Amino acid sequence: MLTGETVPFLHTLLATFELCILALFVALLIGLPLGIFLGLSNIHWLNNIIRLGSLSLYSCPIVMVVIIVMYWLSPTWSISMNFNVSPSVAGTSLLDLLISSKTDKWHMILGQLHYLFLPIIILAIQPSIMTIQLVSQNVRNTSRQNFIKMAIIRERSPFKILRRHLLPNSIPATIPQLTYNTTTLLFSTMVIEILFNRVGLGQWGMLAYHHHNYFVISIAILACGTVISLLTLLGEISAVVIYPLRHKEHYV
Repeated sequence: MLTGETVPFLHTLLATFELCILALFVALLIGLPLGIFLGLSNIHWLNNIIRLGSLSLYSCPIVMVVIIVMYWLSPTWSISMNFNVSPSVAGTSLLDLLISSKTDKWHMILGQLHYLFLPIIILAIQPSIMTIQLVSQNVRNTSRQNFIKMAIIRERSPFKILRRHLLPNSIPATIPQLTYNTTTLLFSTMVIEILFNRVGLGQWGMLAYHHHNYFVISIAILACGTVISLLTLLGEISAVVIYPLRHKEHYV
């Protein structure tokens, strides 16, 4: 964009979509166990501590979180406080590395994951908190239903009740709800891309605005809508794959 060369639109879109997917994956790994624990736990003081910590992190602006984390880890992490990231690292996609024929691609993938660790963890904070809240609420509501009480009478193993009845009727309903917050996730992803100097829609749109390239800005807005639609569709497909009968009545 700065030199008049062709801007790789699909590569830019893929980089942003890849970062969103990785953040959602980490959010599910963190949010699902904690949400299930909060939904079933009767330890009120521990539940209150987890909720207080979640709300405190959720209320922090993502820019402030990035600056604090970068300042804290700058002596030991490979990225310094001036965000001077190597373009060869910041502009590489994991999918490009996977389909490449380079002999050292696994070493490059590990290096890319090392670089993406901080952006993914910071970006996964808000989705993790949303996942914890939604999962705990759905698990708590489902555990109070009559079919769960009947399952407790019929089943002897609490693990079977959890695996056969509680989770299949509470978790799939949570996945489509997580996609409702994709606009905030995409905005946070673009901010992360700007701060960490990573190729994506965020850096693309910022450079276009700086050079008053309004055509590129309109394409970036269209790309944002495309990413939101893809994430929403992915959430619906995942819910159907996990539990195809989620639209039917609860059963025992």
